[in-house]
Amino acid sequence: MAKLQVKSFRSRKGPLCLLTVLGLIWLVFQINAFSLTIAVLSATLWLEYFITGYFLRKTTIERTLSQNRIFTDQALELGYTIENPFPGDLEIEFVTLIEKATSTSGMKARRLLLKPRQSLSISTELVFALRGRKDVSSCSIAYKDPLGFFKHWAVFSNPEEVLVLPRLMEFETFPLMLRELLPGSKSDFQLLEDPTYLKGVRRYASDPMNRIHWKISAKMRELYTKEFNFTAISKTMLYLDLNLTKEVFARAVWSQMRRNYEEQAVLAASSLIRWSHERGNRIELVVVGADILKTEFRKKSWVETVELLALAKGTDDGIELSNILLEDIEKLTPSTTLVIFSLYLTDSILPVLLKARSKCARVLVLVMPYGFRDPRYKAGRSFELLPQDMKRLREKAALLEKEQILVRIVRDNQSLQEVAMEIEEVK
Repeated sequence: MAKLQVKSFRSRKGPLCLLTVLGLIWLVFQINAFSLTIAVLSATLWLEYFITGYFLRKTTIERTLSQNRIFTDQALELGYTIENPFPGDLEIEFVTLIEKATSTSGMKARRLLLKPRQSLSISTELVFALRGRKDVSSCSIAYKDPLGFFKHWAVFSNPEEVLVLPRLMEFETFPLMLRELLPGSKSDFQLLEDPTYLKGVRRYASDPMNRIHWKISAKMRELYTKEFNFTAISKTMLYLDLNLTKEVFARAVWSQMRRNYEEQAVLAASSLIRWSHERGNRIELVVVGADILKTEFRKKSWVETVELLALAKGTDDGIELSNILLEDIEKLTPSTTLVIFSLYLTDSILPVLLKARSKCARVLVLVMPYGFRDPRYKAGRSFELLPQDMKRLREKAALLEKEQILVRIVRDNQSLQEVAMEIEEVK
């Protein structure tokens, strides 16, 4: 629970000042019951003005958060306890001062009646549509006198932030090469036998004695040995390109598209990282954005990596993906799968991909110029028009599939799972 302090205080008293001036002028020229009534009313309102302003500053507000990490479109509950120091009833207007939040109740002003020297507890829900750090530090209370001659506003604050993470989607499968020498899933490459993954038995043929299946041998009255599946895990280098390449022609149009792509690309990367970690695979992340962010699988859990992605931002004039990839090529090994998510690539990236493929097991590039379809919804018709240089990239990349350089331009009516299943069919 955080106790909020007065950050700022302001008042509007124009009508009260006007009433006071008119009352004084009236008293100067004529003293009667009406002028005295105006003078008494003005004095009473000024007394109320100072008293309510004093006690409004002394109001005690405490805040509680249901959690400090949420996903986009997940409700965050804020609780407030307001204690009234005023000796009488105090009717106030309460509102949370939180930007970039959407809610049915959180951003609306609420009228509250505070009883003398008692506490009132209220709660409100906020929903954030975009990831990142969100400031939930401040709230405001206001008092307006019943006749409308003045109004006070007091802003209370205590620094606090909520980290909004990208929501995750489910992958059934993703075409990562299982080449790392550790027990995991059934491998596409015979590297390491897993003694816990029994595939079957076969007749004895000069095998070690500890591989003999004695129960089946006794039953069959002939020696049989255990046969295991070859298993491995994947080691993946994931490059998330959030910048707009300098090769784009209509930069104003693609700049707006880049902002939409950024959210979907972070969602896709976060989901792939979780999916990979849950299966025991190793994955390293490199974000090419306004800042170059890197994580190592040995030091980061998938939750910590997704928290980092929640803060990642791209730019329209940042460093090129190809430059970062060339610097990191020596990190690739024959057991590595290189995965790239990007908004806009041309065939100029192909020499870099060829050089990377000479060092790793597979290169997988997903270009998402128009985003991808949410798997919860059915596919509709696509009206996409690809730029000519992107079409040339697709045509040239088709010749490299046998070399395990797989480039896919994701259509706007395709889900990423459909693209992954399409790639799975490539041997």
